[in-house]
This record gives sequence, structure tokens and C-alpha cells, in this order.
Amino acid sequence: MPAMLNRLPVLLLPLQTCVLLAAEMPARTIPECIGVNIKNHSCSPAHLEGVKKSGATYIRRGFYWQSIEKEKGVYNFSEYDELLKEADARGLRVLGVLFGNNPVHEDDKRGGVQTEAGRKGFAAFGAALAKHFKGRGILWEIWNEPNTKTFWRGDVKAGNNTEFATEYTALVKETVAAMQAEDPEVFVMAGSVSCLWEPSFHWTDACFEQGILKSGIKAWSVHPYGFQLPEQHLGGYAKVRELLAKHGAPDFPMINSERGFAITKAKEGWSGGPEDKAQTLQAWHFARQTLIDRMAEIRLSIWYEWEMKPGEKEDFGLVKGDEKRPSFRALAALTEQLKGYAFKQRIETSNSQDFLLVFENAAGAKKLAAWTSPPPKTGPDKAEPHEVELLLEGTTEAEIFDLFGQSTKVPAPEGRLKLSVSGGPVYVALPASGVKVAEGKK
Repeated sequence: MPAMLNRLPVLLLPLQTCVLLAAEMPARTIPECIGVNIKNHSCSPAHLEGVKKSGATYIRRGFYWQSIEKEKGVYNFSEYDELLKEADARGLRVLGVLFGNNPVHEDDKRGGVQTEAGRKGFAAFGAALAKHFKGRGILWEIWNEPNTKTFWRGDVKAGNNTEFATEYTALVKETVAAMQAEDPEVFVMAGSVSCLWEPSFHWTDACFEQGILKSGIKAWSVHPYGFQLPEQHLGGYAKVRELLAKHGAPDFPMINSERGFAITKAKEGWSGGPEDKAQTLQAWHFARQTLIDRMAEIRLSIWYEWEMKPGEKEDFGLVKGDEKRPSFRALAALTEQLKGYAFKQRIETSNSQDFLLVFENAAGAKKLAAWTSPPPKTGPDKAEPHEVELLLEGTTEAEIFDLFGQSTKVPAPEGRLKLSVSGGPVYVALPASGVKVAEGKK
């Protein structure tokens, strides 16, 4: 009887309070492909209201196994029902991470999931989530950074090994099958791979070799840490696509489910540069990462993190209490300027560090996002500002919006626009004919 009483709030959740949505790949248009990471301390209605005002569409949130299933077979989703209610009220979508150990099923104190009992328990947890939240449009992700000692298990010399890949792949296969049995349309992704570098490529290849791509997952997620600059991740994305092609899935969707740029010296998220410029560099990098992801056909970008927990030494936050940091303002400007637009093409210049990305909306209107990145082997603050002369047919004046949405009218005599580019992206509305780079100009 007590177990049944524990289930009643779940079973009797009024369906009329739910917003029913299809769980499908995010649209390529901005801001449908942009989200932020939240945690226990940053998921209040006030926090979600801030996310809405930023223009982001998705929130990524851990669904912690041990807190949901405290008694074997009894699931309490009340905390997450409330989260979904508040998210629905603000038009926010959810990426939910199935995460954590549970001693009622596997109590080996090693981390990760290794035993058959643990896998079956985790799969049942996944099935319960799929059943309870069916029709809520949630994108499910299995675990967080399972290639690492930090989040899988720490009883080995190094992560990114074949043993980790074997354990994780077995967990994914069993969990996806159980979730699909409850909801054939459920959207599940796997990977959540920390860093784009050789060790993580080895782990990824091992997962692919063991058939994880054929488990029923609908996307492969990565966390592109390990480099100072967003532009450097293009090579890492390309390497993952090589591995996908090697295993017969060259067009398999990829998602960036976490990338943060710290304003304090963090192990993975610190990009270097002067500490007194850290907040400006964070804003540059968040905007550039989002734009680079669109160029690289990454279907969703999650910014880490909305607000750091008080007392944490490594600060990735876009906000701090009522303080809206430059990165928040950069996100709000990007979503405002490119709302309804999807990436179309990159315009090359004579400077390989320049990124001139053309975006287009459903009506055929075009906008340019433009910046330059630092030269190779220099710091993140070493982007060299310069002018790029553009040819805009039928235009004598252009309105340019800076990284934070401030506008400036610039003359373009005979359609020739001298556009100043730096490490912070700017946005320019283009004529229907698009844009060309003037010959012989940077």
C-alpha cells in the first residue's frame, strides 16, 4: 500500500496541464537549436524566466536516478513534473540526462554501471521516464561524460578506455530498448563525450565498433572541450564524422550538449588570455561556438552554464544573481538578430581566420554574422581587428549590430561596405542578392 501511495501523484498527473510535443530533432533555425545547462540550484521559475529572456529554447537538466527511485520500483517524478510545468509555461524545451548510480540496484561503489542488475535497474528507470513523460517532447541523453573517470568510475589509471566503452554501450543498448518499448517515438541520444581529442576518439570508435549506433539512438552528443577557441573544434567535429562514416553512418546527427567557457581558471573551460578580459572573451566564445556549430551542422548547442552554484571555484555562469554578464547579452543579441534564420554558407576571404557566415530565413532574407579568430599559436585575445570590404548590390547604407545588439549605420557608397571585424561577431542585414568580398581586399 505505501508503494502505491507513492505512485499516486505520478499516475494522477492531470493531462490537461501538459503541453504535448513531438520529441524530434531541433530545427536548424535560431533559436530552436540553442539551449543552456541548468542544475538543482538554477531551475527555479525565476531562473527559467531568465532563460526565456535570453532567447534560448532548450534547457539541459539532469534526471538523477537515485533521487527519483529511492525504493526499488517506485519512482517519484514530482520535482521534474514541476520543472516541465514551468518550462511549458515559458515555451522552453527539455534535454533530460539520465544520470547517476543507485545503490538499490548496484552497490559496488565503483561508479558507472557494470553489473547486470545495475543495467536492468537503469533500463527500468529509463522506461519509467519514457512512459511518464511520453508526448512531452523531451530529448533524452544517457549519462554525462561516460568516457571520463570523473563521471563513470575512478578505479582505473585513465578514462577513455575500451572497458568504459564496453560498459557504456551495454547500458545504452539495454536502456534504449526498454524506453522504446514504452514509447516507440522516444528520442534518445548517447555519447555525451568529454573533449574532442585522440583519447576520446579512441573511446568513441570503441563504442561504434560495439554497435552503439544501431541501438536505436537518434543522435550522438559531444562536449567540445579541450581547445581554447571555438574554431578549433571544426577539426574535432570532422574527426567524429570520419568515425561515423567508418561505421556506416556518415550522416548521423550530432549534438553539442555542453560547452562552457570559464571566467575563472578551470581545468577544461579556461581559454587563457588576460583574466581582466575573461568575461568579454567568454561572450566572444559563446557566440562564436554557437555560430561555428551551425556551420558544422551540429543540431543543438547547449551553453554551460546558466548560473554556477555559490562557492564553486570554476565559474562558467552566464548570470550571477541579478547580474547579466556579457555572455548573457551576447546570447540575447544573437537570438534576436538571427531569429528564424538558418546557416546557408561561408564566404571566404583572403584571410583564413575570417568567418563570414550567411544565414537565411524562410522568406529568403539574408543576414551576415562576421568575425575573425586569432592567428594560430596565439592567445584567445589576439584576434587582429581589420576591415573586410564587401559588395552589397543596391545598398548605400548598412546597419551593423555588434555582439551585444547595439546598432550603427555605416555608409556603403556604390554598395561597397567596409566592415570592421574582430573577435566579437557582428551582424549585418544583406540585400536579396547576398554579399561578395571585394577583390584584393581582406
